[in-house]
Amino acid sequence: MAEKNHILNYAPLVIALIPIFVGLYEYKVNNEREFGKNFLTQQSVVYDELLGDLGSISTSISNPDDSISQANYTQAKYNFNQLYYGKLNLYQSATIEKLTDSLYNLINSYDSIKTIKRKSSQREVLEDLVDKVQDKVYKLSVECKKSLKNTYNIAAEDTTTIIRK
Repeated sequence: MAEKNHILNYAPLVIALIPIFVGLYEYKVNNEREFGKNFLTQQSVVYDELLGDLGSISTSISNPDDSISQANYTQAKYNFNQLYYGKLNLYQSATIEKLTDSLYNLINSYDSIKTIKRKSSQREVLEDLVDKVQDKVYKLSVECKKSLKNTYNIAAEDTTTIIRK
């Protein structure tokens, strides 16, 4: 009988501790969810900037004789370099890193070949580089979409819903 009373003495303490532990658990889960939402939002913004700049680059190199395209190219390349050496490293996956490295090298190759006086053989090389850049930009956009989807195992259509909240 004394043992029962001894256990009953601790019952109020145990009952009081349960909501405290539940509250701490919920607080931890909510903080992780908020961090994930913020990370996903920032990742989406960086990918949007990246793909916008690369889209400008890929369309500008298709028309190298247009002065407006070349001005857009110069600005987009500058922005791409800022992302490449800056905040892109915070959010990119290994696949995206390989694709951006490859694009960085292709764009620099394009600039090197473009500065040499144009001959018919160089024109073919430039056209090949343009095709490669555009293909890689497309592949990168697909990988960015996958990366956003995989960030928190969400469906692609749910990505915009989370970002808007």
